[in-house]
Amino acid sequence: MNNDHDDVRQDRRKLLKAGAALGAAATIGPFFIGNARAAEPLRIGLLLPKSGSYAVQGAQGQQGAMLALEDFGGHVNDRPVEVVWYDENGPQTTQQNMHKLIEEKHVVAVQGGISSGDILAIMPVAERASVPLMATGPNASEITGAQCSKHTFRVDLPNYTTVRSVYPELAKHGKNWYFIYASYAWGIDGFNQMKGVLTEDGGKVVGADKTPLGTTDFSSYILKVMSAEPDALFLGIGGSDLTNFLKQFHQMGLTDKLPISALVANDTDLWSAGPAAATGIYPKIWNYANADNTQKSNQFAKTFEEKHGKPPESQAWQDYFGMSALLTALKQAKSTDGKDMVAFLEQHKFEGYKERPIYFRSWDHQLIQPTLVASVKKEIPDKYDYFDIASVQPGASEPLESIFPDQQTSECQLG
Repeated sequence: MNNDHDDVRQDRRKLLKAGAALGAAATIGPFFIGNARAAEPLRIGLLLPKSGSYAVQGAQGQQGAMLALEDFGGHVNDRPVEVVWYDENGPQTTQQNMHKLIEEKHVVAVQGGISSGDILAIMPVAERASVPLMATGPNASEITGAQCSKHTFRVDLPNYTTVRSVYPELAKHGKNWYFIYASYAWGIDGFNQMKGVLTEDGGKVVGADKTPLGTTDFSSYILKVMSAEPDALFLGIGGSDLTNFLKQFHQMGLTDKLPISALVANDTDLWSAGPAAATGIYPKIWNYANADNTQKSNQFAKTFEEKHGKPPESQAWQDYFGMSALLTALKQAKSTDGKDMVAFLEQHKFEGYKERPIYFRSWDHQLIQPTLVASVKKEIPDKYDYFDIASVQPGASEPLESIFPDQQTSECQLG
């Protein structure tokens, strides 16, 4: 009898313990699940070249983006942020990598893109997935023009802006120009943009040649330039293509004998060409040695150099700002939903990155900002400090938007 009674009491204790355990699980289970979810990383995709003509700029861009993440302590709203870097090396490969980032890595945003053709290939992918795309390096007008997209924002300057900022300086040498430009979206658009400005001002195109991306031998093109005897030469090539051109231009004795400019000149292009071959006047989005840089930009340049043993070039700053903008949107909007991030970026002004607040226009998503006109120094003091800043466009008394396409003439229709 006593044994039966003891068995009953033991069974009751087991039931009470089981009930208490179930109750505790019901109470604290969701808490632990919630914490696990909160600890899951937010992933941001990075599409920048690891190979090809723009690999050096790709490395600088990745390094700039990671410094922005360090500024945020590696976290946003108590969630760690993970950057997933895939190669940008041609429209087809880049589009495949964009799909992988969205469908396999489940990124909340994607950043990068130096080639305009690559960005134009992935913009529809971002749109269909409602994933914000921060295009940090491309310049073709279509990106914030005829093919603009609700989920794409551009950090770099459109060709419209770069050609108009540098044209007055190059035109001082005369108005008979020769053009050499890359045979893809950025170069073709840049040629058409500058040709239009030149001819409207009474100038003349005395020769023009398209070159494939990755051209290594420019000697035949340079001989045609010499034969045409232009007043100035305008280039729509960049990366290692520009480096190779400047070296061969120098070998043929033309450095400082023929005025030269381009749609863009990355510092790394000229560093690779070397002081003897470096020449020209160029539009630049940013320069680490600009005396008028803000405290924030100077701190970025200082930290970058301490970490990597050399100063940052413009692509590093562009990806630093681009990542900062995405992280700010995630933090302030308190949401990973693409629509919420887009809405934030369309109305926010970013202060401290340049001498005036900069912002993305809501109707085309172009970053509105001052730009530099920079000439190569006659005497280059060290292996990195190549540029003197000739001017800042627009002037301090002019609206920032005065050097950007206006809404009335733009082909952008975001709806």
